[in-house]
Amino acid sequence: MKKKLAILGHPIKHSLSPKMHNYWLKKLNINGNYKLIDTPLSNFKKKINYLSKKNYKGLNLTIPLKEEAIKFLNKKDKIVKLTGAVNVLIFSKKKIEGKNTDVYGFKKSLINIVKNKKKDTAIIIGAGGAARAVLFVLIEMKYKKIFLFNRSNNNLKKIKKDFSKLKKNGIFYKNFSFINSFLNKTNLLVNTTPLGMKGFPKLNINVNNLKKNSSVFDLIYNPLETKLIKDSKKNGLKNTNGLDMLIYQAQRSFNYWFKKTPKITKELKKILEKEIK
Repeated sequence: MKKKLAILGHPIKHSLSPKMHNYWLKKLNINGNYKLIDTPLSNFKKKINYLSKKNYKGLNLTIPLKEEAIKFLNKKDKIVKLTGAVNVLIFSKKKIEGKNTDVYGFKKSLINIVKNKKKDTAIIIGAGGAARAVLFVLIEMKYKKIFLFNRSNNNLKKIKKDFSKLKKNGIFYKNFSFINSFLNKTNLLVNTTPLGMKGFPKLNINVNNLKKNSSVFDLIYNPLETKLIKDSKKNGLKNTNGLDMLIYQAQRSFNYWFKKTPKITKELKKILEKEIK
């Protein structure tokens, strides 16, 4: 029987997940197919119920479903419980298990750009599912001060409540309108919002205010160079986009479904970069 997989979210047409997973299915001779299913939040519950009865092996989740999915899980691991976000569903014996591979993907990618740098202060832009994974990793890596900036104060209150048990001091929750006056205090800036993504408005912040030894991580991978990444390069700042994080989290997702770890090859990266360009 063909193994069925998909990614759910909205908007979703620019997702590279089908390219990656179908590449790995073919390489590992697994009879399967991975597709896109555009799913707004309002239709999520109905879609989960439907797919879980249609012999799906599992799903990936993206914006805006990662937090809502917690409600439908029969089983969740420690990371899902602590972050309050899930991006992988595993269907087994009429039960739904949730995992968070964004944490693994972000940490593995981040280490490449902050290897020998001070882990004093970090700024996270956004307060959604991806921001939760990033905050979890930065706490785990023992950043002393972490500032979260977001336009919606309600989302900030929610994430503050959920993470207060993980780190009592050193996390500061601020409205996005104040961000430019904090940029000169940070060693690391991480954008977890879709601002700058293809089809979305640009993220307007002044990277000239960042310290010269700062690192910039934009979780967006389409385009490969957002305005934030371009501005960072002009200022000689260490930077990375979200492509490696995407690949690492997908690799871990695949492993959860099939108990096999697919190889990340140069060929795969070229295929993905070509698809973006």
